[in-house]
Amino acid sequence: MALVAADELVAAEGLAGFSMRKVAQTMGYTVGNLYLLFSNQDDLLAEVSLRTADAMYEYLRGVAARPKAPLERLQAIAAGYISFAQKHSFRWRLMFEHYLPPEKWDHPGLNARQTALFEFVEEHLAPLLPEASPKQLRAAATALWSSVHGLCVLAITGKLNWSGLKDARPLSDLIVRAFVSGLREERG
Repeated sequence: MALVAADELVAAEGLAGFSMRKVAQTMGYTVGNLYLLFSNQDDLLAEVSLRTADAMYEYLRGVAARPKAPLERLQAIAAGYISFAQKHSFRWRLMFEHYLPPEKWDHPGLNARQTALFEFVEEHLAPLLPEASPKQLRAAATALWSSVHGLCVLAITGKLNWSGLKDARPLSDLIVRAFVSGLREERG
């Protein structure tokens, strides 16, 4: 119940409007009762991030299931990532803008979710780069997804408007197509 209330509060108000007091009030709890469930706000927000990462992963799996051609599938995943971020911007931003204290950086759940996302990209990039070693594939997936993520940040923060382009899809398609084409050419 507390996790659902926190998730809904983040979705509605973002990090700027989030507080343990607001979560407790939504549930009819005292703040003290909430601290019996979560040791601090960072722990609660980490759990909300896990829910968001799981929702995003499931969304991307659904998006990837539609196209048959590997390049189109990878382009759909990139566009789906941006679409998810646009539809759930406060929740998505929580995953990247909330900084856990250093002692919590090795959060097993969050690290596992991040690894799963990169492995998902690798899985869909592999058919396009069949000669790539696992190490090369990991590097390629990381570089590609970093580019897509940058475009996503521009799209959800309104900073893409300077280009005169409002739709990120043609740009994400271009990033994926140019990236794959460039790697193929490089490998001869």
